[in-house]
Amino acid sequence: MTAHRRLSRIIEHWTLPEASQVLDHVRRAQIQVVQIGNFGLDFYSLAEDRATARPWAGMPLFGIAPNLELAAEVIPQIQAAGAAVVGQLSTTMHFGDHEQQVGLFGPTWQSMWTDDLLGPMPCADIADASQRQADGSLSWRTIPGRPYRTYRGCMCNPNWRELLKAMVRKGVALGLDGFNATHHYESLCRCTYCKAYARSYLREHLTVDECVGLFGRDDLDIVDPFTVSEKSAQEAKGRLEQLLAQGAARRRKASFDEVFIEFGRQLKPSLLLAQWNHKYDFRPHDERSLLPSPQWGAGEDYLWYSQGPHKWGSDLAQGYLADMGLPSRFIYAAGEGKPFVINKYDYRRWRIWLAEAMAHHGTAVAFHAGPPRLEQEERDRVAPEDYYGPVIRYQRFMAEHESFLHPARPYSQLALVYPRRAELEAEMDCLNALKKLGTLFEDDHWLFDIILDEQIRERAGPYDALILSEVERLSDEEIAFLDSYAEEGGVVVFTGKTGLLDERGKARGRSPLQAGAVERGRVVYLEHDHWAPERIALGGTINAEMPVYPRLEKDEWGQRFLGDLSRHLGGNWLSADAPWFVRVRAWLPQDEQALVIHWINYRQDEDAAIEVPIPVDPFQVQCTLPAGRCVQRVEWRYPEMRHPIDLEHVVVDGQIRFTVPRLIAYGMSIVYFA
Repeated sequence: MTAHRRLSRIIEHWTLPEASQVLDHVRRAQIQVVQIGNFGLDFYSLAEDRATARPWAGMPLFGIAPNLELAAEVIPQIQAAGAAVVGQLSTTMHFGDHEQQVGLFGPTWQSMWTDDLLGPMPCADIADASQRQADGSLSWRTIPGRPYRTYRGCMCNPNWRELLKAMVRKGVALGLDGFNATHHYESLCRCTYCKAYARSYLREHLTVDECVGLFGRDDLDIVDPFTVSEKSAQEAKGRLEQLLAQGAARRRKASFDEVFIEFGRQLKPSLLLAQWNHKYDFRPHDERSLLPSPQWGAGEDYLWYSQGPHKWGSDLAQGYLADMGLPSRFIYAAGEGKPFVINKYDYRRWRIWLAEAMAHHGTAVAFHAGPPRLEQEERDRVAPEDYYGPVIRYQRFMAEHESFLHPARPYSQLALVYPRRAELEAEMDCLNALKKLGTLFEDDHWLFDIILDEQIRERAGPYDALILSEVERLSDEEIAFLDSYAEEGGVVVFTGKTGLLDERGKARGRSPLQAGAVERGRVVYLEHDHWAPERIALGGTINAEMPVYPRLEKDEWGQRFLGDLSRHLGGNWLSADAPWFVRVRAWLPQDEQALVIHWINYRQDEDAAIEVPIPVDPFQVQCTLPAGRCVQRVEWRYPEMRHPIDLEHVVVDGQIRFTVPRLIAYGMSIVYFA
């Protein structure tokens, strides 16, 4: 894995806070990054509007100048307390009404472009930088609950990029240490700039015959690149849509690079950068999912993924935890160990949130609404102390145990292979098998990682088994590698579609792996015909229909699969009689002679207004030790404890056995080596 700057403790306030609201937290929890406020178009479009609630502007005061003056006061105080300050900056969204001259369509636009504010005006009107429809009119949407109409800037329009650069320049002048680019998910519009870009992109990726099939002619300069001919086959239309989506993803990346990496870091070379992206329900679709891997997260200092609604609780009776084990493993693999933030909008289970970050090498805590306010104590039975107590305690624990958390490498028996090439083609069902098998491994406490299909040859070495779940696209070199991997003692498990295509998507007829299942027994074909989760109506605070896989105790097929896999491997590295809602992950820290096993308990009082964990009684653990290691002692640590507890242990034939005495929400069992 690549060495990256470590960022483990973060706090986020969507609306710019007073310094007094964060300084105590920064000092007590040794916060490294404070992400606050809004410094982009959403702010400028609503700052002067007294009819709009302040969270929509992301700033607490009315008026552009008063808010920027407040930011200039708050930023250096936070920095003096020890944290870097990152500002949120919308790269596209602004609110208003061009017909009513509201928002940036009104007098605010002219007043922004002064020497002491944003500098020279990039264009005469905000309309000159906004997205257009096919008929040339402005593109906008009415979204229920949002102020006015929602407009978006055009990423292909140079006026828009110059406008964003002015806002970046102002943020740097205010003292910001970095930016998180929000609302960075626009697609190509129908303006002349986007049409020119689309033609250029299609010219690189379409053959002459494909052009004729799509548009009825081969001259892209005289066709509308977004409109196919009536005679085009449906398959050809899908191909065009996919190409344009991929082109839009690359254009988004290019605009981010121009504005923040090239321009922003020219102003301030140390600028911290991130993008506020969204990967709901761990689907193969997000703002950068269509980018080739060298561009995925390139230039960013930390990766930020919101997980969507209904992640604020559990429904154990239905098998729903809203846990982030699989997304975390994916982001760690795709980002090559880069710091990452999982944003769950979970305003109750603070300890769970921070526990997931510690267990999976992530950064926490991040949210969207800020800590509870005093008025919520009467209305919702939630007080500010319900946030500050557990969050500060857990972040202090993270700081105190940094040498056990980072740098570290995973200690895992299996690698579950992520079909990244299918994701690049936007195949929306390509993750179902991975999620099904990953859920089984989680429920049964296996130690496993996720690696990408592109990483098989470079990263497979440490694992006893590779699990290829519907990984259709594999190169000849990767097939040969899997053969040699099995010959050398590794177990390869593959499902129905695995290997049916080469890495470019060309059909093979049948999987080259199939023969190995008969010849050796180290290559195992896993047959199953239903990978998709069920959508189940959940109750309690969730009150929504969500995708859920059956619990292991109710899944006979899953039980057989795990039993067979264990026999192929000669046993699991880790086994525990903890219940299924306890999750585990293990790491070998670089600077400590130890194995750190992280445990998370998701069982809570699901009806309580605040986080009320229901502890898990003592459970037995058996774990295979790294080769050649002798155990000195075993220790149990958790954030709420007075002092660490030494655990009795037994080592037999390279395996250690001990008992975790009681798991509240999170704890680490540390196996120290002699």
